[in-house]
Amino acid sequence: MVPLHPVALGLVIIALVVDGRGWDLLPDPLGWLLVLVGTRALPATLRHRGALLASAALALVVSAVVWPPAVAEQVSATDDSVAWALSLPQLAYLALLADAARYAARQAGAPGRAAWFAVAGILAVAAAVLPVLVLGAGVDALAGTAVLAATLALVLLTVLALVTARAPWLGGHPRPLPGLPRDGSDDGSGGPAGGPDRHSRPKTGESS
Repeated sequence: MVPLHPVALGLVIIALVVDGRGWDLLPDPLGWLLVLVGTRALPATLRHRGALLASAALALVVSAVVWPPAVAEQVSATDDSVAWALSLPQLAYLALLADAARYAARQAGAPGRAAWFAVAGILAVAAAVLPVLVLGAGVDALAGTAVLAATLALVLLTVLALVTARAPWLGGHPRPLPGLPRDGSDDGSGGPAGGPDRHSRPKTGESS
């Protein structure tokens, strides 16, 4: 399994909402379950791996609690600080994943990819911090910016997870070339897969 494939699929399910008489037909708990499965398959040496598992598990529990329409309505009717607090596990996971992938990319000599993960991490942190200014200091002008930052962080990390899924430094493996065995070795015929062996000669009219 390529670890970032279920992570990306889970993030897509979390980002999308399909309304079915008040119920989200793409339930966030399913998305977080996929994210958790993919996160468990990430390399054991990955930075923040333990914190990633913890935040994904907490986000799974929170999403399961607020998935029923009645609970979601109660949350939206309460103080905005409750909705912000419930969003923190998701934002924590996004920020941790972005930082872990940024560090791994930099160590692997991929500075361009590391820069994009850094941008995603900054957006996730901004989405978590800006509501403090909105709720605590009354800077209402930042409310829309916080929502935008959270959305962009989720979308950007989903795209980055898809395009980086096969990177070995995130537990992926390159897609094998058509006609070649997965390990790139001989297929037992003495030459390249499907080809003549090294001792074969062109056919001539001297065949007996």
